[in-house]
Amino acid sequence: MKIHSNSLALLFSSFILGTSFGQTFISSTYINTIEPSVLIAVSGLSLTYSVDTYKIVYETTDVDGSATVASGAFCIPVSPDCQGFPIAVYEHGTSLRKVDVPSEDIQETYIGRIFAAGGYQVVMPDYLGMGESPGLHPYCHGASEATATLDMIRAVREAQALGEIPGMEPDNGELFLTGYSQGGHAAMATHKYIEENNLLEEFNVIASAPCSGPYEITGAMADTILAASYSNPGYIVYIMASYQRVYGDLYTSYSDVLKAPYDEIVEPYFNGNNYTLGMGSLNEQLPQEIQSFVEDSVLENFLAASDDLSHPIWQAMAANDNHDWLPTRPIKMFYCTGDEQVSFQNALVAESTMLENGATDVEAVFKGEGMHNDCVLPSLTDAFTWFESLKTACSLSIEYLEIGDVEVFPNPIQNTFRIETEDFLNSNVSILDQSGRVVYEHQDLTPNCEIDISNLTSGCYFLMLNNVNKSITIKLIKA
Repeated sequence: MKIHSNSLALLFSSFILGTSFGQTFISSTYINTIEPSVLIAVSGLSLTYSVDTYKIVYETTDVDGSATVASGAFCIPVSPDCQGFPIAVYEHGTSLRKVDVPSEDIQETYIGRIFAAGGYQVVMPDYLGMGESPGLHPYCHGASEATATLDMIRAVREAQALGEIPGMEPDNGELFLTGYSQGGHAAMATHKYIEENNLLEEFNVIASAPCSGPYEITGAMADTILAASYSNPGYIVYIMASYQRVYGDLYTSYSDVLKAPYDEIVEPYFNGNNYTLGMGSLNEQLPQEIQSFVEDSVLENFLAASDDLSHPIWQAMAANDNHDWLPTRPIKMFYCTGDEQVSFQNALVAESTMLENGATDVEAVFKGEGMHNDCVLPSLTDAFTWFESLKTACSLSIEYLEIGDVEVFPNPIQNTFRIETEDFLNSNVSILDQSGRVVYEHQDLTPNCEIDISNLTSGCYFLMLNNVNKSITIKLIKA
């Protein structure tokens, strides 16, 4: 693998922002390149670009305000003809193993690649305590989810300015946010952090699309995990362990809050160095009834404080609710009513509360009756489609024109034209309008291929031919 890193002086530089030390780009490591045909097959979406994926390591701020290191995956469209892509953030779902993160090229990394193939520079933070970051992950801690995300955006922008990522152009200044499950919480937390800290000039949020996230931890989410039976009891212990890391006043040892033998069972999962034990394993070892593994006195005191939220665990949860604020930029929260892990009421409560606060462009969007895992594809597909309707198309660069053995005739075109070539047989064919929007696509160019553009209005277009070796862009005139 090829590693790009900046100078030692840059490593120790930082930008002060509020209580944050800000970001410092440390290194980028090339992972791979994926062709759009692969991503089209996975997503069913109309996608244009090959995608380069990198692992980014950067400096950020820990929960105590000290400097620490974090990592994430960064996906960029490979495009010689298009400049000025927006940034899209994808926040990943719950993971326990430090290696179950986007920068390790997991299945969820493909979500970022799909967005990139549609024309976005995609930032996917691993979060604190995951990937290259030391210690235990502060699970569903909104502030660190936000700072890890924003510092990664700063890091990739710095990498671009330094020329550390080949072929990367500056982004166009637009920012879109999405994520699923815990990632829905992280996307909402990041949007909230930006607006409440007056950072819209630096991070111009066009829209955010949190999906199936626990936005009201003290309400809708608490109702779910305190029910007679909960299918993912590991989430409960994960929150307790992470909030102890952040706030430090919940307990002194697991035996204070968990019954035997569960106090000893959970320790390897939350020792801050877990590379082997996943959430599925933890859920199998815990009862689905919370009273079976949480100490009676702790649970009784916790429940007794449900009205005034005076118990330390309630207070920690309340500090990470992110449903009660006033967004000025559009939000759509996608949900499914059969979600057994994160109640859909989280989205409905957030919508109602934000509208009561005065928000004018917030919507909870029903995506069917599916369960948690069933809701991923319809939610993120709609998020992508919505973002496409809002983003500014990239600008075409006519400077890139590699002339090969290609003939296009007639040109100007009435309704149909032919492409004759030997150099670009079996290439992907795309036609773009002047804004960079793809208006025609065709796979596997054949000899003497005839293309019908009778449905297009008169004007200037650009024909793109791409194969594994080279690309060509040709100006077309539709009469």
